[in-house]
Amino acid sequence: MNMNRLHLLVLFISLSASGFAQLSGIVGEIIADHDTTGIEGLAGWKTYRIYAEFSDPLDEISAIYGDADSPWQVDAVGGFYQAELGGNFGWSINAGIVAFLPEVAFDSWFTLNASNSGEVNGLANTIGLNESIFASFNAGGGFEISTSIGGSIFTLAGDPMGQAGDDLRVLIAQLTAQEPPTGLFNLQVFAEGLQSQSYNHVGIPIAYASSGDDVSGCTYPAGLNYDADATLDDGSCAFGGCTDAAALNYDSQATISDDSCLHLGCMDPFGIDYDATANVPGMCMYSAACASDFDSDGLVDVTDLLLFFETYGYSCGE
Repeated sequence: MNMNRLHLLVLFISLSASGFAQLSGIVGEIIADHDTTGIEGLAGWKTYRIYAEFSDPLDEISAIYGDADSPWQVDAVGGFYQAELGGNFGWSINAGIVAFLPEVAFDSWFTLNASNSGEVNGLANTIGLNESIFASFNAGGGFEISTSIGGSIFTLAGDPMGQAGDDLRVLIAQLTAQEPPTGLFNLQVFAEGLQSQSYNHVGIPIAYASSGDDVSGCTYPAGLNYDADATLDDGSCAFGGCTDAAALNYDSQATISDDSCLHLGCMDPFGIDYDATANVPGMCMYSAACASDFDSDGLVDVTDLLLFFETYGYSCGE
């Protein structure tokens, strides 16, 4: 199937089968107004959490993706705040250093549920999202992936990092900006967690929920004094640290381990040197890849990844 036909099929599914696909929308919420947090250099900025919302706890994001036919993009007037020791993905944020550098808690990134390495409870991973893709974003500008090969944050069927859960939502980004961010997201969703009910939602914009009456407190889930009822961060969060001497972010002064330790290694299960204990993406070794060109277009791209997700886990026996 060529890319044009596939794109038409994706549009048909997302428009005609929306009653079956469980995505309710993509919503942005303010979690911190930095006119009140007192963090140096952030006055006038706000931190937004972006969520994909669903109607069933078992609904699951298999991939967030973009390519030439379906760009994935975010932007904001004035650009995005990037902390010096932040990261491109929520799961790479080291909560242990926030006690010393609180601005790291408000870095801009993308994710599947995890807002720091201590919240990793599965295997979210990426493909095609190299540093050149993030060059503009890391310089404070917008983010866009619209290449022919494309790129994706993905996980495998049944991974809790992609599941909606009891609150019926999956955190997909944190963005700190001076004005509300805009953008378009593309999601592959397994309705009720079933690969046989795979739907692609293309070009979904960010909507914004009403803030109502905000409650100040620690809104960072890794904080020792995290307040689940707080809707607006007041800069009061306290954090432990990494006590593993073998970790990249070992803190010799930490006395409480908060599961924020970072271990570098190959996180791609398709890599020859895959390391199940790694939580910071490192270099991977691969065998010949062309066998993975499932749509026979001459490229191993994000479309092949989506086709793989639809069949992952099925028995090839009798």
